[in-house]
Amino acid sequence: MHRNFAFILFYVVLLNFGVINAEAQSRDTSKLRGSRSLDSITVSASSKQFSLSNRRFSPGTNSIRVSSEALAKMQMSSLAEFIQQENAVYLKEYGRGMGAYISVRGTSSSHTTIAWNGQSLSVPTMGQTDLSHIPLYFFDAMEIHIGGNSALYGDGSIGGSIQLNTKPKWEKGIHGDILLSAGSFNSFLEGATLRFSGKTTESRTSLLHSSALNNYPFTNNTSIGRPTERLNNSAFDNYGLLQEVYKKFRDSSLLTATLMYQNFDREIQPSVSSNDRPESYESIYDKNLKLNIGYNASRNHFSYGARISYAYDNQRYKEDIIAAGRYFASVDAEYRLDKLTFKGGASGEFIKPDVYSYADSVRETKVNIFALLRFVPYDRLILSGGIRYTKVTNTQVPVMPSLDAKYLLIRSANHIVALRGSMSQNSKVPSLNDRYWGGEHLYLRSECSFTTEGGADYSWFSGAWSVDLFGTLYRSSVKDWIRWLPAGVIWRPQNIPEVLSRGAEAGARLTGRISDWNLSLNFSYAYTNIRMIEAVWTEDPAVGKQLAYQPKHSWRTTIKAERGALSLYGGLYFTGERTTIDIFDILPSYLLTDVGAIYRFKVFGEAFTANGVVKNIFDVSYQNVKFYAMPGRNWQISLKWQF
Repeated sequence: MHRNFAFILFYVVLLNFGVINAEAQSRDTSKLRGSRSLDSITVSASSKQFSLSNRRFSPGTNSIRVSSEALAKMQMSSLAEFIQQENAVYLKEYGRGMGAYISVRGTSSSHTTIAWNGQSLSVPTMGQTDLSHIPLYFFDAMEIHIGGNSALYGDGSIGGSIQLNTKPKWEKGIHGDILLSAGSFNSFLEGATLRFSGKTTESRTSLLHSSALNNYPFTNNTSIGRPTERLNNSAFDNYGLLQEVYKKFRDSSLLTATLMYQNFDREIQPSVSSNDRPESYESIYDKNLKLNIGYNASRNHFSYGARISYAYDNQRYKEDIIAAGRYFASVDAEYRLDKLTFKGGASGEFIKPDVYSYADSVRETKVNIFALLRFVPYDRLILSGGIRYTKVTNTQVPVMPSLDAKYLLIRSANHIVALRGSMSQNSKVPSLNDRYWGGEHLYLRSECSFTTEGGADYSWFSGAWSVDLFGTLYRSSVKDWIRWLPAGVIWRPQNIPEVLSRGAEAGARLTGRISDWNLSLNFSYAYTNIRMIEAVWTEDPAVGKQLAYQPKHSWRTTIKAERGALSLYGGLYFTGERTTIDIFDILPSYLLTDVGAIYRFKVFGEAFTANGVVKNIFDVSYQNVKFYAMPGRNWQISLKWQF
């Protein structure tokens, strides 16, 4: 393990040396060519417009661009912690720092695609992403797309999509930061980033290490007298590396090479009933490697790009290995006119698994072709449509179309009201585990959903104050939902004929200024009604009941007050009642409260940011998943030096 990491680190150092050397040669060559040639390559990449983000082709749905401030505030956290605090979607957590899986509109974790610069972060064997494995420290931007969008992002986007991005800053010279963090339960995080940026080349190297003993106290509700115990076997020790190199050419086209490596050594948190049984303690080890080379260019109204990537995921539990290598290549192009934008592309993927429970011959090939269209007939109306065709080994995948519209109903000096609507057909290919674990299950059909939604957005602004509101109603019928069900003494995956998800989402944002204080208040709410309509067996008692671990009600609200270098913030996070696998067993709702402060200051001209937060300040005892303890009151502080 350490030998592999040393090899990657050596590669990074060598690559950075090459970047700096190349930039030096570029400067020397520019001097020979004269000042006019030097000026011709100083155009920023941002002055050239590459392809539109795919979210722009779905104006009828709710798409959230996370602010850089929100990301910076939580750089010491994982994506799991961020989603839990900033959005009303449900997150299924098996303990602090343990497995965390998202559920959007009641769908399963495999129904939400999560990608970094277009490269999937899901593990191909499971078809899902553990959000506790994704450190926010590595990323510069994030888009959260709520609702079915397979035409935009590929199969798997039945519930939604999270797009994480990193990008060059083109700030000449050497810049970076060092982040140190400590918290309750012997929690520590150290991060360091170094950027070198010249006129045509930029390099970024980020290193991250996080660990925790995680021996927090909890109430054991399975023992007589409900004693308070200390959690055992829940420590973790993770480290990661991000390396990026950008090369800008005379025409402002951009060549990108990126590498991300992460290593996770994690004990498996026991259930509260097994906390004092050392013979049941286990650990799990994960290694994840992502490599990517991309090229983007723009010529007048025409933009195009190409990308090749490789991903390797390896998980070891006891002596069992679950691993897969994934090769991916894609091309896309976009043509823009005054009122019309067309985007199309194709991709190919090859997966070679190495799983102890698969046959040695298992392989998967996937081909995607998509087309997107955005039409603005006049300045109040946006129409958009898309279609995607996917071909996969041993599986039939329905065509995935989408139609969207957004109409600006009112636009005045202080008010904007917009109406929007969308309909889409989305699909999810059965995961490799679904099809090949313990034998071939090629009878499985792809999950397929038909989603309709409509909503309204309202904005008001006057002087220093503004209000933004949104509301959405949706209905999504999912055919052939995959569940593992008992078949005698073993379990096998089956297609559930129909699951129906209906619900509502709402949000509000208020910003303003009182005296010297800048204020902001955010609120988001989700109502989720998801039920099995038709089961494999007609006598199944779960028909018509809310699916397990799907709260009907959840909401989040955060407030921030900022004055000069000081920011104060707080949050309330409510998760409603939900059933366990036993549909008659109900877990209680819970409300968590956090408060924190950020202070920015300088020492000898160097910029520092101090951040401190107290989480669950009322020491609420709760379980997100039955019998898996979550922490009570805890704290975290950090200090970041930017240079």
